[in-house]
Order: sequence, then C-alpha cells, then structure tokens
Amino acid sequence: MGIWAAIKGGWNAVGKLVGLLRLARALQKDADARICLGFKRQQEILSERLREAQASGDAAEEDRARQLLHRVQDNELSYHQSRMADLAAHVLADRAPSGAIGPDVPKLPEPERAVLESAATVLGALRPAETAAEHLLRGKAFYAAERYEEALLEYSAALALLPGDPVTLYSRGTTLSGLERHQEALADYNRAHELRPDDPDTLNNRGNALGELKRYDEALADYNRAHELRPDHPATLHNRGNTLRHLNRYDEALADYNRSLKLRPDHPDTMYDVACLYSLWKRHGESLQWLERAIAGDAQYRSMAREDEDFEGLRNDPEWGPKFWELVGTEGQA
Repeated sequence: MGIWAAIKGGWNAVGKLVGLLRLARALQKDADARICLGFKRQQEILSERLREAQASGDAAEEDRARQLLHRVQDNELSYHQSRMADLAAHVLADRAPSGAIGPDVPKLPEPERAVLESAATVLGALRPAETAAEHLLRGKAFYAAERYEEALLEYSAALALLPGDPVTLYSRGTTLSGLERHQEALADYNRAHELRPDDPDTLNNRGNALGELKRYDEALADYNRAHELRPDHPATLHNRGNTLRHLNRYDEALADYNRSLKLRPDHPDTMYDVACLYSLWKRHGESLQWLERAIAGDAQYRSMAREDEDFEGLRNDPEWGPKFWELVGTEGQA
C-alpha cells in the first residue's frame, strides 16, 4: 500500500469514528428526551387516575394510584440524579484528572452539556437538595454547564451545611472567579488553602485570582509552590508564564510557555499569550506568527487581539501593523 493510500485510509477511519461518536451522542440525547417524556406521560395518566378515584370515592384505588405516582416520581428523581452524577464524573475523569473542576478545564461539548444542564435543572425543580454532597454535585453540574450563578447558589448552600469543606470552598472560589468576583474568590481560596496547604489546584487558582487583582509577586509565589508539588502541570506553567510576563521577566515567561506547550501542544490560549509576549518584546514578526496559530485554534482570539493592549506596538508597527489588521480584520468580521 502506498503512503498516500495509507493516509487516506487513516483519515477515512477517523471520519467514520467521528461519525459514530456523533451518532452515539445524538442517540443518547434522543433517549434522554424520550425517557423524560415517558416520565411526564406516566405522571399525567396516574394523576388523572387519582382524580377519578377521588371523585368516585374509591379509597383503595386512590391509594394505589398515589403509590404508583410517587414511585414514578421517585424513579424520575433517581434517573436525573444518576445522569447528573455520571456526567459530572465524566467531566472530572476526562477533563480534570486531578479531580478539581476549575477555569482550566476545557468546556463541555454538546450534547453532554445540554443533558447535564437539563438534568441539574429538572432535578432542582423536582426536589431541593437535602445534603451538602447533593448541593456540591449540583454545583459542579451547573459550573460545567457554565451556569455560574446557579452553581454559586448550590456551593453556598453546601457550605451552609458543611462550612469547613475545602473542596466546596475551592469550587465556590472557582465559580466566583468565573463571575469575575476575584476578591471574594480569593477569600474562599485562602480558607481552602488553610485546610489543604499542599493542594496544587488551590494554589494554582489562588494565583489566578491574585493575578487578576494585579498582585503578581504573591501570584508567582503560589505558582512556584504549585509547580514544586506538581512539576508537569501545563496550566500552572502557562499561568506562571503570564505572571512572569506581567513582571517583565520575558525570558523566564517564554521558557514556561514552551514547557507548557510541550505538555499541551498547540493549546490556543498559550499560543495567544506567547503572541502577547513577543509583541511586548517588540518581536512583531514572531508575535504575528503565534497569533495566527492561536486564531487557527480558536477564532475568538481574532476579536480579542483587536483591543488587547499587549498588541499596541504590533498594531502600530509600520511593517507589521497592516499584516496584523489583515489577520484579525475589523469589528464585525468573522
């Protein structure tokens, strides 16, 4: 077999696999919809049966209908609880191997996100959470679905029942960061750190909050400690690179970005920050190359770059400025 035939065969196999995965996800979404509809229809039938028994005065039939209705409601609760737990576990296993849901976790794709969001919403409507563990699970589900306000309510409810839980404090801090309430997030991270001083995720996220508050020296200390505890963590290296960049320590920042990219190749966020670094360094040709790679990985960086102050020099460079605008376009362009 020739090399081109082998490559074509490989791509065909990949295409078939992608198609099967999409089909499986579509079937799962359809199955969820049909199951939910089934619960609703069963409850409608049993509710009507209950009303008829009450109207006729048949106490025995009324009792049977009520028991069956409660059973269906319990089954629906169990179904949504298990779906939510399964998908929350899926997020943790595939996207956060350390066990912590945080801002560095990639977004959950459709239809998993829709199913997870639906399960959390329906479960909340059917029955209030009764334990701190239930609130924590629902908070993780809402966070993964990017519904941060609802996640915040669930985490706060969990902490009201279990005030000193470091996992919930960390999770609420992450949610507050997602809402750009960084000072409040820092308070939660501080409490979580007191309870688990050697947890690298807490140190990493506290560093993020400190960075947002422009307390770069303190952020750097947290990233250094997190790196000691977990040397090959790409997000920590990336975040430390950002802090070193803000401290104008460009050589060290680039070294961290490069190490992060070796562990997480072609990561758009890191490539974008490398482009920012080169622009600040006035190495505009290299900056433009990295920005192009970042945009190829995620188109959002096209609009971000137009206003990012780190690209001020590149935007106004007589040689490279026109090429920058050709790459990013003007407002309203895709």
